Amino acid sequence: MPIEVIKSVLEQPGPPSPEAAARINAIDPYEIARRLHELAPEDKVRLFNLLEGTEKRQIVLYETDQDSRMEIQEELEPDVLARLIEDMPEDEAADILQEHSEETRDEILGRMEPREAGTIKDLITYEEETAGGLMTVRFNEVRGNPTAADILMSIKRETNQDIPPYFYLLDERRRLKGYFKLRDLLNVPAQARAMDFVHATTPKVLLGDTCEKVANLMDHEQLSTIPVVDENDVIHGVITFDDVIRTMQDIASEDIFTMVGTAKVDPFAKSIGAKISARAPWLLTTFLGGLASAFILSAFQGTLVEFTTIILFIPFVIGLAGNVGIQGATVIVRGLATGDIQDDNLHTVRRSELLVGLSNGLIFALLCGCFVWLVAAPFLAASPLLGLTVGSGIFLAVAMASVIGTFTPTLFIRLGIDPAISTGPFVTVLNDISGVAVYLATAWFYFNYF
Repeated sequence: MPIEVIKSVLEQPGPPSPEAAARINAIDPYEIARRLHELAPEDKVRLFNLLEGTEKRQIVLYETDQDSRMEIQEELEPDVLARLIEDMPEDEAADILQEHSEETRDEILGRMEPREAGTIKDLITYEEETAGGLMTVRFNEVRGNPTAADILMSIKRETNQDIPPYFYLLDERRRLKGYFKLRDLLNVPAQARAMDFVHATTPKVLLGDTCEKVANLMDHEQLSTIPVVDENDVIHGVITFDDVIRTMQDIASEDIFTMVGTAKVDPFAKSIGAKISARAPWLLTTFLGGLASAFILSAFQGTLVEFTTIILFIPFVIGLAGNVGIQGATVIVRGLATGDIQDDNLHTVRRSELLVGLSNGLIFALLCGCFVWLVAAPFLAASPLLGLTVGSGIFLAVAMASVIGTFTPTLFIRLGIDPAISTGPFVTVLNDISGVAVYLATAWFYFNYF
């Protein structure tokens, strides 16, 4: 196993031999990056220094977890780090620099070539999960209206670079006029002008568009690259599908980890102490919710003593209401993330989810209420009124959970909070508290007035 080879080399006293260093460099750098968090901080730095070639170091630095990346960078000389980042693709370099403080960022940029530093500095100004933050400034641009032969000759001069399959036609102000593919270029006569075979309608995104919108458009148009423009249609860069996939995976992972109340960034690479500190606040929410539920139970203590059979159905009510609330919240959170839910259909989706939740609540309220009505006297030694109580309590608790689950995602968005929290411990506890309160209040009402 690669990690065993790495550990065996690092455990040797003194500097590793050339043979040991060769064994390290034979390992796929992506695999090294994936397993780097399993090493002690000093071993991470030693391993990084054993890597031969700038490209391997760049891959490991970019692909590893954030904690390991920061530990390595702290031990690198500023000039070495600046050269390493300078030779990276600009979008990757910007991602790394965004993790540093503004002071450190300025110091690193100050040691880089002015042109490269300026490009990266511009990219840093955009949020990481927007089109501006995802784009790369390197792309095939065609100015004016050259012939196919002229374009092919310019491609042949770029023999040391990979040729992306998309070309973008720009005017003198860098405004996007259209695009064509390498396949289009090869299938036209040599003297054909660019305007003759360009696609005039070009799918594009704005600098501030979200990653989800970019992904949806690329999927709809079946493009592997999409241009990024400003409000004046001036092109600033392009986004490739691999950058979108990576960011979408990060967003999906972040949402899932948020839903269960754990670390949002690299949870597998966190230390035990970091994992505890990340999860404890969410468990505190559950703890406080439990205390609130206990106070609610104590408030209805008289009812519980007199009609102890209603306690038997509290777990059922809480579980059913909680699941209905989470279902509604998850549907809306996912729809907002993928762009399927917009302002023009948000009301319709919320109404639909409310109706589904209320309908399911009514179905199970009738099923459970009728069942309890039948078995109350012969098996529970209780009044058949218990069935009406349980059924009504279930319906009202589910109705409350449906409202919470349906409206909290958009409420959190307006408050500037990640809507994924609406499917996490916070809302789960809120559903539990409201479910207990509504169920017991319903029981108190029936057993005191009927």
